Amino acid sequence: MFRTIALLALGLAPALPALAQEAPGRPDGWSLGGLVAADTNPYLGQGSDVIPLPLFRYANGPFELSTNGLSYSVFSQGEWGLSVAARPRFSGLISTDGDQLDGIDREVTGDVALELRYDLGRLYAGADLRQEFTGEHDGQEARLRFGLRQAMGPVRLDWSAGAAWQSGDLSRYVWGVSPDEARIGRNAYDPGDVVVPFVGLRGVMPLGQNWSLLGTLRADFLPSAVTDSPIIEDDTLVSGGLGVEFRF
Repeated sequence: MFRTIALLALGLAPALPALAQEAPGRPDGWSLGGLVAADTNPYLGQGSDVIPLPLFRYANGPFELSTNGLSYSVFSQGEWGLSVAARPRFSGLISTDGDQLDGIDREVTGDVALELRYDLGRLYAGADLRQEFTGEHDGQEARLRFGLRQAMGPVRLDWSAGAAWQSGDLSRYVWGVSPDEARIGRNAYDPGDVVVPFVGLRGVMPLGQNWSLLGTLRADFLPSAVTDSPIIEDDTLVSGGLGVEFRF
């Protein structure tokens, strides 16, 4: 079966293990859990994916290791924070379902990131710059996100909206077709630089002292430069997940 892990390709992955991690005052220590994620899979001829994902996090002062990679806070003063990080990009095409994507192959790659945060409690903004370092495509990405935190009884909600700019090298790797992958009826295609807007909602509901229920929902709106690719058939990627976390 072809699995794009497309919900992770555009940055939902950071949201999944971070559902209960971005709130101010998140304590040091360990958390473990699991999540079932699903997405609509925009690739040609493919159905929706349902993927179980492990969640873990260890934090000690400025250092954090989690499902979303490794980060270190180099500056934190008042509302401002700056971190350096190494983040996985789960955009691998693990196998193919039928002949439509035959010969299309992608690997899970890694990005080094510089992450700036401005946090006013209920309102926050974030800007990330990323550079691929694993030698697959040498692409870059810049992300800008604005968010609003809201409490509804015991449930903590996080509404967000933003956009991700992807360089030509990255968008070609994720959405395009290289000359080596071209076939009869599937021309080589290079989307060039693209901007992908998104909106999202995350929620955390405590279940006792140490357990939490986690949920996330996100929609990415693919521009025409992406949907014109011969391997893309949908213009919206909807993804989400539901899971639990145990803190100790």
